Amino acid sequence: MVHKGERIELLRKVVSGITLTLLLITMLTLAFNIQPVKASGTIYIRADGSVDPLTAPIQRDVDVYTFTDNIYDEIVVERSNIIIDGDGHTLQGSGSGYGFYLYGMNNVTIEKTNIKNFHDGIWLCSSSSNSISGNNIANNEYGVYLYSSSSNSISGNNIANNGPAGIELKHSSSSNSISGNNVTANNWYGIWLFSSSSNSISGNNIANNGDGIFFYSSSSSNSISGNNIANNWYGTHLYSSSNNKFSHNNFIDNNFQQAAVSVYSTSVWDDGYPSGGNYWSDHVTVDDFCGIYQDELGSDGIVDEPYVIDYNNRDNYPLLKPWSPVIFATTDVNPDALNLKSKGKWITAYVQLPEEYNPEDIDASTILLNETIQPVLDPKYDFVTNSSEYIVDHNGDGILERMVKFNRTEVASWICNILGIQYGNVTLAITGEADGTSFEGTDTVKVLLPGDADDDGDVDSNDFYIFSGCYGISIENSSYNPSADFNQDGYINSEDFYILSGNYGKTAL
Repeated sequence: MVHKGERIELLRKVVSGITLTLLLITMLTLAFNIQPVKASGTIYIRADGSVDPLTAPIQRDVDVYTFTDNIYDEIVVERSNIIIDGDGHTLQGSGSGYGFYLYGMNNVTIEKTNIKNFHDGIWLCSSSSNSISGNNIANNEYGVYLYSSSSNSISGNNIANNGPAGIELKHSSSSNSISGNNVTANNWYGIWLFSSSSNSISGNNIANNGDGIFFYSSSSSNSISGNNIANNWYGTHLYSSSNNKFSHNNFIDNNFQQAAVSVYSTSVWDDGYPSGGNYWSDHVTVDDFCGIYQDELGSDGIVDEPYVIDYNNRDNYPLLKPWSPVIFATTDVNPDALNLKSKGKWITAYVQLPEEYNPEDIDASTILLNETIQPVLDPKYDFVTNSSEYIVDHNGDGILERMVKFNRTEVASWICNILGIQYGNVTLAITGEADGTSFEGTDTVKVLLPGDADDDGDVDSNDFYIFSGCYGISIENSSYNPSADFNQDGYINSEDFYILSGNYGKTAL
């Protein structure tokens, strides 16, 4: 017989056991049913700027909309003049619909978002002046689809494993730019232009697609330059699309025997001489001559024989080596006036790259003056090893420059003996690489006529008068005139007199 106290204790144990079991079941259910953050249905950025629904993981700061978590629904954009920043988060679909849907929108930026598993990763219709940049767009039917849209920019994106196309422009009569993208492993076409004209495709890596770029149905007057087009079935495929211009592209190891096929189409395949055409990895690389008719001695980097695509299409000036982009650098060489007799030590150059480049990325070991003279790289000098000395704002415009110094004697000898210039203007070119990108800049300096103290272009009695008034004065004296110190050694003495008398009567005019 169970006593009352024992029954109560037994009941307490049973209830505790049931409670513990229910708690474990609940915990296990939660563990196996954790779901990603989801908004309820399509997300809208409304015309008034609000985000609908309010629970969507998007934070608004005036006209900047930033993801705060991954999103697993479509986003319809109904407001122009905004920035949508994915902040590295993912926008993911279920194989249909649109990642971003824009109809009639202008000046919208979509950036830094991972977009995948939609029918169209980004869809623009009748929309202009929008920017799609810095996104990863993968595993959609179409990565980016522009329909009847103009003046949009697609730049700096990774667009991969989409099919049929990574990027499609359809009926898009005007100034869209596709630049600096990595367009790879898309099933049919890397980039597909359908009845789309006057667009620019430049600086992209287009590789391992079906067709690298497909031009279809009167896709004409497009500019295609500076792209790396490699390991596709066809590098480019044109069908009934004429007047496109190709230059400075690298067609490398595309599967078809010829890297380009053109059907009912006639296009321009080079930029004339000496700029040249494209690099074709399957072309015979013979380069014995130079000149517009390839009949002059010396190499010009252009293959002597044209690259023939068909009867109506040929690259008249195919490149001998793969083309690499060259950016323009603003270059200031000091001093602006050079005295070849000077005993000074350095010629200094300041290289200012476009704002999107960092001067600290310049590799000083790649720098050359007129493709001949290296800068001073000896680590015993602080200006070689100390970045606070070689990264400067020399011209005070708020943009940093890379400073390098050249041996003055080497530069003077090269100007005098190689160029054969004793006095007059000379253009100095500074070339090099910044993070693997080539740059080039030039500056014109004046080579002084030794003995021309008044810098009027000739050595005459007036120069002798100036010199005689300074004779015997050194740089420590306040009356020192550097124009009369023809060898710039800090002393106006007999050595300068010999220079003056040796050039007396000469003129640079």
